[in-house]
Amino acid sequence: MANTLNCDIVTPDSMLFSGKAVLVSAPAAEGDIGLMYQCSPLMSTLRRGVIRIKNENDEVTTFAANGGYLEVDGHKVIVLASRAINVDEIDTAACKESISANEKRNAELEEGNPAKAYAISEISWLNYLLTLK
Repeated sequence: MANTLNCDIVTPDSMLFSGKAVLVSAPAAEGDIGLMYQCSPLMSTLRRGVIRIKNENDEVTTFAANGGYLEVDGHKVIVLASRAINVDEIDTAACKESISANEKRNAELEEGNPAKAYAISEISWLNYLLTLK
C-alpha cells in the first residue's frame, strides 16, 4: 500500500510484530521520534519506553521495550529490542508475583553476585510494565 512503512519488532526470542504502519513512534536515545513513509534514513539506540505502531485503519498497537536498536530507511523500520512485550499482553498478577520472587532472591544474594544485578534489573523492568497497565 502507498504511504506505509513495513515495520518489524524483533527480540532475541521472537518476531513480535511484522506489518504495515503509517506512523511508528519509538523511544530513541535522544528522545522520542516519529517515523513515517519516506522519512530520512536513521539508526539509533533505543532506551526503555513505548513503541506505538499506527496502521492504515488508525488502530494503534503498543509495545513496551527495554532498550535495543532502531533502523529506518524511509520504507522500512526495524526494531531490534533486547526485550519487548505487547502492552495488551502484560499480566499484572504475574508481574507482581515475579517482583516478589526477585525481591526475595535479591535479599538473599551477596553484593557483587551477577545474579543480584539481574534480579534488580528484572524488578525494574517489571515495575515499569506495571506503570503501563
